[in-house]
Amino acid sequence: MNNQFNSPPTKGSAKDFAYYEIKRRIIDGILQPNQPVSEEDLSSKLNISRTPLRGALEKLEFEKMVIRQPNGRLKIAPISVEEVKEIFKVRSKLEEIAVAEATENATQEDIKNLKDIADNLRDASKEGNIEELLKYGVDFHSYIYELSRNGTVNNFLSQLYDHIHRYRRLVPNQSVKRAIEEGEEHQLILECITNKDIKGAELAMKKHIENSLSSAITAIGIYEKNNSIW
Repeated sequence: MNNQFNSPPTKGSAKDFAYYEIKRRIIDGILQPNQPVSEEDLSSKLNISRTPLRGALEKLEFEKMVIRQPNGRLKIAPISVEEVKEIFKVRSKLEEIAVAEATENATQEDIKNLKDIADNLRDASKEGNIEELLKYGVDFHSYIYELSRNGTVNNFLSQLYDHIHRYRRLVPNQSVKRAIEEGEEHQLILECITNKDIKGAELAMKKHIENSLSSAITAIGIYEKNNSIW
């Protein structure tokens, strides 16, 4: 299964390249919250001209990955407890719908595929492999979205996803214990889907998102303390 979110095009314009590359750097924390955006620096690092770069930045501004200051200059969007609460509140409602419909639709083959992902995720969490944990976490949720067959839910989640992942990048660095808990939470969601327990799946997903939010809030506090740029 392919991850449907944040995938750069195999072929595209310089603007497309700049858009995906800058967004990747924002999500991964290479470009930090509140960091001033230097067109000259980005143009040099990405080896593109100013015109496609500005087009990419306009798109990222629309998506609120960068924001325009009163003086007209751009900076990387800040992250905050208030914003993450809003994002995860909406995410929770959408994912509860997705997992309920996925539970109804899942075939035995679907459950086997989801189990393979959950097992990989559990192994990665126990090993403390952050990149694998993030990858399989994305795969697990993306598979549920696909199984829901709900285009509207998928569209809204795709719009939220980059912002969700930006906060998610902070969390695994905060606690190995939390990584192990995530593996267990995904196993519980899988168990409910396997048993066709719709209410249980909704509750397990809601609790998982709530725990993820709590971890994100803690991680923001740690990040703010350790980074004077904030």
